[in-house]
Amino acid sequence: MSNDTGCTHEGCTHDATGNEELFEKVWDNAVATIESLTPDTQEHRFLKSIVMGGTVAAETLVASSHSMLHLWNKGSIKLASELSLLFSLTMLSQIYRWVNDNPPENFKGTMPKEVVATQIIHVYNGNPEVALEDFFHFDKQFSYDLEKHQHLTHISCLLLARCCEICGHKSINWQKVKWPVVELTHLVKDAIIDRSIIRNKADSDAVVHSLNAGSHAMVTYYGGG
Repeated sequence: MSNDTGCTHEGCTHDATGNEELFEKVWDNAVATIESLTPDTQEHRFLKSIVMGGTVAAETLVASSHSMLHLWNKGSIKLASELSLLFSLTMLSQIYRWVNDNPPENFKGTMPKEVVATQIIHVYNGNPEVALEDFFHFDKQFSYDLEKHQHLTHISCLLLARCCEICGHKSINWQKVKWPVVELTHLVKDAIIDRSIIRNKADSDAVVHSLNAGSHAMVTYYGGG
C-alpha cells in the first residue's frame, strides 16, 4: 500500500516500512470484516474501494505531513485504523458526490450514505457516536467547500486538526464549531486551542495531496485497474 512517500525530514525517525506494515494490517482486517458482512461481491468491491481510498489517504498523510509525522511517532494499529476510518468516511462523501453528479445505472437504489457510513465504521470497529459525528460534520464541510471554495483549504485544515487530535494533539474545541465553517477566521476565538498546525500551509497541502491519492486509489480499485 506504499506510495513511496517516505520521510525525508532531517532527524526524523519515521519508519516508512513499519508504517506500511501497520496500514497493510488495517487493510487486511477491514477486508476480512467486509467479506463477513455480505456475500454480495459487488458490495464487497464498493466497500473495499472506499477502505482502499481511506487507508491510502491516511498512510500518505502520515508520510507527507511534518506535523503528523511528529505526532504519529512510531504509530500503532489503533492510530492507523482511526486515521483510515476518518479518511474512508471522507472517501464515502466523495464517491456519493460523484454518483449524485453522474449517476451510473448500477447505482440506482444505492443505500443512503449514512447507512454505508455505519457499515464503514463497523468495518474499522470504530466508535459509532464519534465517527458518525465526524462523518456528518466533514460531509457538510466538504459539500460547502466544493461549492464555494474549490481550493479545499477549509476542509483540509479541519481534517488536519482532527487527525492531529487522533494522534494526541487537540487544536480545536469542536463543540464550539458551527458547521459548515464559512471562513476559518470566523471560528470564535475560544474554539481554537492551537492554531499553529492548522495554519501551516505545508501541512494542509499534505491533506489535499492525501485526499487526491486516496480518491485515485479508490477509483482505481473500484474499476479493477
